[in-house]
Amino acid sequence: MKNTLLKFYRMLGPLGGGILLDTLDLATFGPFGIYFGWFIGLIVGWWMASIYQFGTVGKFVFASLAAIYLTLPMTEFVPIATLVSAISRFRGAPPDPA
Repeated sequence: MKNTLLKFYRMLGPLGGGILLDTLDLATFGPFGIYFGWFIGLIVGWWMASIYQFGTVGKFVFASLAAIYLTLPMTEFVPIATLVSAISRFRGAPPDPA
């Protein structure tokens, strides 16, 4: 039970990044997202990857995935970034209890 509670606590940390990407995806609805979503995704993805302390290659990959996500049509109403970040953190190993 304690490991499950620790996993839930750890899962909530990156939800802010997922919520930010999903909010921006909703803001880039329609043709605006097709023309400018990739640029917004690159900037925000690079910034978020630097917050999560990724290396240069990790920043590039994260920013590229964010750019693709904000450019793709029909993803505005499904919170994919939030779901992926929550599931990945939940399935990860629990932190060492200090």
